[in-house]
Amino acid sequence: TNYTFKYEKGTLTVTEAKLIIKAKDKERIYGDANPAFEFEVVQGTVKGGEPKLTCVADAKSAVGEYAIKVEKGTLTNNNVEFVDGKLTVKAAALTVKANDATRVEGTDNPAFTLTYTGFKNSETEAVLTEKPKATTTATKESAPGTYDITVSGGKATNYTFKYEKGTLTVTEAK
Repeated sequence: TNYTFKYEKGTLTVTEAKLIIKAKDKERIYGDANPAFEFEVVQGTVKGGEPKLTCVADAKSAVGEYAIKVEKGTLTNNNVEFVDGKLTVKAAALTVKANDATRVEGTDNPAFTLTYTGFKNSETEAVLTEKPKATTTATKESAPGTYDITVSGGKATNYTFKYEKGTLTVTEAK
């Protein structure tokens, strides 16, 4: 009753909601190709396009963790936060088998040889920081028969070891 009204219009500003995109963590075995990288929307809605996902790791990258980088790519959203993921490169399995050997009783054991299966990237035993060793319980005095040749002691940055035993056959002296 005691007032008259004068109306003035205001402005409502609508800003784009924040979009948060995270690269999903992945893992692979040393020497293998990178898996397909994926992302997840943690907050907001993608208006259009897709982010770009990259990683510096390749098949020759050593065991360890590498960032999976997320960049704008073709996204049409402007208010975007990117959260990197990680690629974990795990050691490859290397099988080391003791090759079978034969000797005559009363003689020294031969030099045992090993066969490797599972090297990646065209590598050889040259990449081993410690070469596995093959041993047996048979001695020069051991009776004719068969004895296990066991393998142990290998070390390498990018490999885990699986050992397979061989057989030493001691034959009767003539």
